[in-house]
Amino acid sequence: MNKYSKEKNDKAEKVAQINEMIHSFCGEHLTQELEGYAVKLCEKLGRKRIIDITRGKKEIWAASVIYVIARLNFLFDKQNENYITVDTICNYFGTKKSTIGTKATQIEKTCNLSIGAEGYCSKEISDSFTFYQTPEGFIIPKSMIDNQEFIIEFADGEEAGKLQEFADEKRRIEEEKIKKRKERRAEINREIAEKKKEKKKEQLNLFGD
Repeated sequence: MNKYSKEKNDKAEKVAQINEMIHSFCGEHLTQELEGYAVKLCEKLGRKRIIDITRGKKEIWAASVIYVIARLNFLFDKQNENYITVDTICNYFGTKKSTIGTKATQIEKTCNLSIGAEGYCSKEISDSFTFYQTPEGFIIPKSMIDNQEFIIEFADGEEAGKLQEFADEKRRIEEEKIKKRKERRAEINREIAEKKKEKKKEQLNLFGD
């Protein structure tokens, strides 16, 4: 086995071990959705070269990954329905707050993560921290675009009309993207069905001979 293959195998093994610990923790304290974010982040770290996940204790990596997801999703806020404390994480994995706090910050910088990062936060949070600029120069959050009543309250008269036009256009573009994806999916399904049909036909001809 060459050096590259060994490093790849070592990373895969470490990621699997960390994910197992993440599954265990989330099974007791977090939802499946949040668990999915943590696993996704762990997998991403396993593909990074500028940060070596094979170095250091797996407990620290698991705790730090969960810490990042908790911070991105405001889980340290007592008003959050999935509220947890840093102590809960540290006590579970037997780690120190300062250690996982430092590691979590390193992970966020390496993976370029911040509040609202899509794929690591709930849709509600991502939409709230994703902003668009209208042709007229308005800066508005994505969540506001999807809420027509809020747009009407936000501005009156001509401004409200322009914001509404922008929201409608944005929605039209999104709907068009969804339509194209559905059409492509249907096309792929038809191709698969045709291939299966041809294969079955060939098999029947073979047995017929």
